[in-house]
Amino acid sequence: MRMKPSNGVQIKASNNDITVSTSSEIFANLRTQQGRLSKIAVLDINNENITIVWPYLLISIRNASFISLDLELSGLGIRKGWSSQSLEDRYEVIRASAQTRAILSIGISVFRLLKRKETDHKKRIKYQCQVFNILTLCAAPFVVEPDGLQFLARHKFDFNHLINHGVSYGGDIARKNGGYDTLKGLWEEILSASVPLTFHNGIVDLVFIYQHFYSNLPATLVEFLANICDWFTLDESGTPGFFDSKYLAEYSARLKASYLEYVFRKCQRDNAVEASSSRAYISIEFDDLPLSNDSIKTAFDVVDCQLPNAFLEAVIVTNSVSERDAELICKKYAAFGFCNLNEKCNLVHNVDLVLDLEERKQLKLRRRRKHRYDYAAKGIRIEDDRQEEKTSNDGSEEGSELLTDNSCSIMTADNSEVPDCSMELDNGLKEAASRSIGDMERNALGCHRAGVDSFMTGFSVAFMSRMNVLRKGCFNSEEGNRLPLRGKATPLIIRKSEFAKRTKDHCIIWERIGKERSRIKHLRTLTFSS
Repeated sequence: MRMKPSNGVQIKASNNDITVSTSSEIFANLRTQQGRLSKIAVLDINNENITIVWPYLLISIRNASFISLDLELSGLGIRKGWSSQSLEDRYEVIRASAQTRAILSIGISVFRLLKRKETDHKKRIKYQCQVFNILTLCAAPFVVEPDGLQFLARHKFDFNHLINHGVSYGGDIARKNGGYDTLKGLWEEILSASVPLTFHNGIVDLVFIYQHFYSNLPATLVEFLANICDWFTLDESGTPGFFDSKYLAEYSARLKASYLEYVFRKCQRDNAVEASSSRAYISIEFDDLPLSNDSIKTAFDVVDCQLPNAFLEAVIVTNSVSERDAELICKKYAAFGFCNLNEKCNLVHNVDLVLDLEERKQLKLRRRRKHRYDYAAKGIRIEDDRQEEKTSNDGSEEGSELLTDNSCSIMTADNSEVPDCSMELDNGLKEAASRSIGDMERNALGCHRAGVDSFMTGFSVAFMSRMNVLRKGCFNSEEGNRLPLRGKATPLIIRKSEFAKRTKDHCIIWERIGKERSRIKHLRTLTFSS
């Protein structure tokens, strides 16, 4: 339960205790250990405060290094056809959904690259971030689905707040506002900024954004791709402007699963490990400028994403998982991030436990590799000893010792010691055996707020692209403008087809946006020069 009183004091109530903190303490509490992200600051925007927040939102967008977006929708329509082999058929199904459903909230996370530092002892990439969660209300009639409403209700979505305080868009809103639709104007500002945009499984989001905040969707997929190719071509050299965290997870990082909660938690945990090992990691600083405005600071909320206690130690050793614990994990949740039984499922829905189980399997694999290496190394040494016996006749004592050697570590060619994975695994299993089911409660990360999801997406893309950012200050162009497709081995590439022209309405809108892009680029050039 969250309550935001008007005096700038934030109250968070739980079942057992109540914590009261002033707004000035919010950002102080966000400072965490090196590389250990633990909280996300979110600025909620509605029709009561959007006028006040608007200038700050625009400045954040124009100063961004990249922007991450996520949507909450009223539904997706009939799923038949979503996995069709024909991409045109898939597009037609998503297009029909976008024309009849609505966007209920928009998550926008703005990341500004502050510093890149690479030394022998430190490799840090520091971003300043601000997360916006915009409540939106479609003024035109739209379809809602029971399943979608139940999903949002389970994740504490406030429908009364949406009806009373949502920022209206579509319908005759532009006519009432003198020809200006606020959210359409916001999307044009984002495109005009000419910075990379990140999504998670972004094909649906792109289609909905096009229909609701840009123009009527083209009739065919090739026309749609030709139009949005302008969106995501950032300069004359063809620099891509679209990056998908699901694509990076599946095709680049090769993660075991690719749903957002898993991808973010995996990146968050690995980021802590990288930081503790003096390797490249991401550091996040939340912008505290809005706290200077009393009307804005009361709209702040802080979402907890604390890592397990093991990741707070200087030397990180993850919890292992016993056979009993492994049997308690919901297999469908572990693979896809959801379970049809929801709260009725008797199994555990906990992404940290899923990742702990993966780590246990990796330890077993390393243990087997160590044994194979150990066996091969001993065989080589025994053969060498036999050769020495024949030549020097010094006895076979050393060889017999090797045959009975049960030491806890082995030595590599450079005399460095290989860690004893078997001891680490056995110790972890002892700890896992002592854990109770209460230690494996459902994960609090799955709040499914658009603002939080947009941050999780942006952080994941930044982490998976960290080496390119550290060395070049940007994402890898070879991973851009690629959309992952369910059931397809290759992604859909955003590019213009030789057989499709851009639609007329897009050309009219894009001419205006293109001029604004050029103006902003010119201003940036002048700023850098000065």
